[in-house]
Amino acid sequence: MIKSLSAILKSLGKWDYDEIQINNPNNDQALVKVSQCGICSTDVVRSMEVGFYNYPIVPGHEIIGKIYKLGKNSKNFKEGDKVCVYPLITKCHSDDCCAKSESAYGHQVNKNQCSTYDFLGSRSHGGYSEYILTPIKNLVKIPSNLSDDLSVFTEPSSVALHALRIAQKDRKFDSVIILGLGPIGILLAAWCKKFKISNIIGVDRNKNRFQNFFDVGCDKIIDTRKDNVIKKIKNFTNNSLSEVSFECSGSEELLNTSIDGLKKGGKIVILSNQIRDIKLSREVLNKILRQELTIAGSWSSIIDPVNEWEESLEFLKKNPDIKKLISHKYNFSSAKKVFPSMYNKEFKFSKIVLKP
Repeated sequence: MIKSLSAILKSLGKWDYDEIQINNPNNDQALVKVSQCGICSTDVVRSMEVGFYNYPIVPGHEIIGKIYKLGKNSKNFKEGDKVCVYPLITKCHSDDCCAKSESAYGHQVNKNQCSTYDFLGSRSHGGYSEYILTPIKNLVKIPSNLSDDLSVFTEPSSVALHALRIAQKDRKFDSVIILGLGPIGILLAAWCKKFKISNIIGVDRNKNRFQNFFDVGCDKIIDTRKDNVIKKIKNFTNNSLSEVSFECSGSEELLNTSIDGLKKGGKIVILSNQIRDIKLSREVLNKILRQELTIAGSWSSIIDPVNEWEESLEFLKKNPDIKKLISHKYNFSSAKKVFPSMYNKEFKFSKIVLKP
């Protein structure tokens, strides 16, 4: 057993900073000494409003660190390797649990759709801790020349990439709407630039986020506080609306608007975890029906059989300015102050990272 100082969520909104006990790794596990762990906006809402599956829980799933102890069954890693930790742990108990189905990459096994999964930081202890125990199969090696401030974006970057692959599965397109310009929305915009999508339209109400959108090479912004969203989309698309829309905000209003902003036969990809019931208007539902729109979900990312995390690490290496999204760094001990402040929007922030 090893003692690990951790930011522990005892119950809804109640944080503590204390030691937890972590087992030594078995032959198929690794003990990782955490370097940094990004704060996901979903964790902010879950810690303050929606709740987790069980308590006490150490949240955090955007995890990077170094291997501290390694089980005997490792072939590709050694102690001291820099790694990021894929948080979704499959626990398949039947042949059809992760059976082949349609995915972003065709008809294949989709382990991110496992029905009996564990998830570090929400179902079991996550990365706001000095150490974390994980299956070796969930490790992805970080190139030695990639900084922590870039590699900490591996998980959200892969989430953005997975959504783009979902959109690309059945169509080619040159115009997209990105609703919500938090870190996921900005990373999605950067991926769209990499894939040479020329017409990238960002939609948000927070003007503090606009510069991040400009910094990744995009310049078409719709400010929902003052702009007529549909009118601006028409202006940006020569009155033809958009082919694809990505919903990254969790907003009922923007979800309805995003569907209104699609051309006939268009597609909306939903990335945001919904924390409340959302209603679609009768007009929007009729548009989905009559214009044969497609609504697709995109959840998490995959490392097997396709490794989106390795692709993300290469992408981050070539896009070093992504690290400028980090606006604040705090120690794990600050979680009890940081999370309520983020939830109540008491200060301006972009990406916040916690460290030991």
